[in-house]
Amino acid sequence: MAILNQRDLRSAKSRIAQILRALSPDGAIDEITSHAPADLTIARQQALRSELQRLQTEVATYEKLQVQDNPSGELDVDDLGLLPIIGRITRRLSQRELAERLDLKEQQVQRYESERYAGMSVARYQKTLNALGIELHPRLASSWEVEKLESDALKFHVAPDLLREIRKRNWIELSKDMPKAEVTKKISAYLDRSLQLLKGRPLHRKSVAANSETSHNALEIWLARVLQESAEQRTQIKAKFNIADTSWLKQLAMLSVYPDGPIRAAELLREKGILLVVESQLPHTLLDGAALLFMDSIPVIGMTLRHDRLDNFWFTLFHELGHVFLHFNHGLKVGFVDDLDGPSLEKAELDADSFAQSHLLPDEVWNSAPARFSKSSELVVSFAKARNIHPAVVAGRIRRDRNDYRIFGELLGRGQVRRLFLQTA
Repeated sequence: MAILNQRDLRSAKSRIAQILRALSPDGAIDEITSHAPADLTIARQQALRSELQRLQTEVATYEKLQVQDNPSGELDVDDLGLLPIIGRITRRLSQRELAERLDLKEQQVQRYESERYAGMSVARYQKTLNALGIELHPRLASSWEVEKLESDALKFHVAPDLLREIRKRNWIELSKDMPKAEVTKKISAYLDRSLQLLKGRPLHRKSVAANSETSHNALEIWLARVLQESAEQRTQIKAKFNIADTSWLKQLAMLSVYPDGPIRAAELLREKGILLVVESQLPHTLLDGAALLFMDSIPVIGMTLRHDRLDNFWFTLFHELGHVFLHFNHGLKVGFVDDLDGPSLEKAELDADSFAQSHLLPDEVWNSAPARFSKSSELVVSFAKARNIHPAVVAGRIRRDRNDYRIFGELLGRGQVRRLFLQTA
């Protein structure tokens, strides 16, 4: 449930209207698909229809809760984090009014609800329920099996080089003389705290890259770090993500011409409700990027920059944005974790590749471009300047299309991305 107040309700209804316009015969979907392959158009239509259905359901649920007369009896809620929220709406209290009852600031209640009351003390949680007139009636389940008390943490294996890297990055406080059992417990606790923010388990583009316990654990820890960073950065978001608004994507591609284009891109994404987290990959992983959904509503793009080049940065960024715009309700909650070095036969990945290519260099422009067949760096640079994009974007496309990674190496912007993010860290 994402609608928490009247402001959210107005926003949801506005997005519903935008999606209906985009899906109308005169809407022509949007800029994403106006000159794109048919498969991409279909994927975009499905994404918009799915989001439309979700928003309509949430609006109906919120409005139904509001119109109940003299609400009493059981609340059909199986998530303790949602219980106070649904109780407040059913009692027809605003977040400000609940804050006054709890002697808190309205912003504090807003934060509690946005986090589904995660991390709140038991005493304060009970006080909130009391203020809303909500009673809990614990009971023992009719069936119950005694499980072994052996913790999964004791089974969690961390390779020595992976452990050294975690210590080096200071992600988790692990002293060198700490017993192995304590190390695994602390890492498992770190994973539990982080991955509770992500429903389900991430998918990996190439399962062969995570075919061992060691590589799987490394991926899990990296994802946990991305989610931790997302939690810290969430206050920088300036708007709620709107899947129906694609008007800014052309502007995003044009940011590539600036020396600090990747930093400007991160700022623009925050303005549009998307977080970009840059974190190097861990040992035993082949990883370029990821697209996840933080707290069920905030798209997160994670990037490793393992190929520290401008062409790789912009293609990976738009590939992950493809997952956001095409698979928002069809996989983003589970997550996409991508190794982009080779081809994939999965439709979701093919669609994301098509999204990236179509948005960085639309087919109707690229198919007739002399630079497509050229061996001249000067012609590539001239074409990029005319398109108002960085030459690295064009050079990267040529290398992929020709499957020749020996050409135009001087145009790729090697070593020009990571340093930008290190400067802002």
